[in-house]
Amino acid sequence: MKRLTGWGIIAIFLIALISGCSNNTQSSVTENTLKGAKFTFFDVGQGDSTLIQADDGTTVLIDTGRHDDNRIMTYLEKADIQKIDLLLLTHPHSDHIGNADKVIKQYKPKEIWMDGLVFNSSIYERVIDAALASNAKYKEPRRGEKATFGPFGIQVLSPDKLSDNANNDSIAIRLTYKDVAAIFTGDAEKPREREMVDSGLDLNAQILDLGHHGSSTSNQPYFLDAVKPEVAVYSAEKGNSYGHPHREVIQWLKDRDITTYGTDVEGTVTMETDGKQIHVATEQSGTPKPGNETGKQTAEEPGDAVPIPDKINVNTATAEELQYLPSVGPVLADKIIAERPYRTIDDLKKINGIGDGIVRQIKEQGIATVK
Repeated sequence: MKRLTGWGIIAIFLIALISGCSNNTQSSVTENTLKGAKFTFFDVGQGDSTLIQADDGTTVLIDTGRHDDNRIMTYLEKADIQKIDLLLLTHPHSDHIGNADKVIKQYKPKEIWMDGLVFNSSIYERVIDAALASNAKYKEPRRGEKATFGPFGIQVLSPDKLSDNANNDSIAIRLTYKDVAAIFTGDAEKPREREMVDSGLDLNAQILDLGHHGSSTSNQPYFLDAVKPEVAVYSAEKGNSYGHPHREVIQWLKDRDITTYGTDVEGTVTMETDGKQIHVATEQSGTPKPGNETGKQTAEEPGDAVPIPDKINVNTATAEELQYLPSVGPVLADKIIAERPYRTIDDLKKINGIGDGIVRQIKEQGIATVK
């Protein structure tokens, strides 16, 4: 029997090391279409909405896009959605919960998750009213909690407790389907990402929904290193005023060889999985690049609640201002403007879609005037 020399032992060690590294870095992304589960990252402009479906019919919807863009309703209709098992609203900003009241009324989700942050906006109020009027189980989940919906397992990564900052109080989750995991963090920023990393919870995932539309206030290098995603996707509008996705984030992703997709240049992004591999398809061809070519970051959305005005004159207010009134969305706001002037608040009843109930809510709110 031959004895191995020192060089022989070293050679075997190096072969084993290289072989082990090769196995660990082997990509699970395939060009073949797959069956099992599907993640659809909808193109909803400067907003967010993702539909997750399993072949057994289980459906999870995360956020519902902007209040002034109802494309999500068309998408859900085209997808022939019959039910929603979980409607998860990450946080109460209007670009995430904008159509939630309509989704609740039409699809009657079995369970609704919100972070519990009370927010001063008519859009938020409409969503809460719709949730309370539904038969859905309502929940405000916290870090460490687990739930199962069909073949999907969900663990809540954040928040542990509310900080009264809408972005940072976003519900963040790790969703699993067999051996494949995806992480969604809403608009959670650096402090929450650090908390998630320090929590000791499993953050490893093949799919990462980039936080805050690809902003550098999120998606920090230490968070990317903890997640180690193979593919990442952000939702943003082309030419948006926030410069999303930010130059730094695109570079951090490139440095880590993370394949990145963006709805601003590729439209709706679909990821299929059989629980082991992932297949990615995009609505159109495009290459994600920084939203602001000069590299200068523009102002971010406010993280805190935007206060409701003290007074809204229905005869002079803009369509945006009118939407602070209870149950008034973009359509009713335009109708109110078209039928001006009004002598009393009760005159609003002449508008198709505004009845005694809405007028009563407007009066109870106490900020609408006619002069």
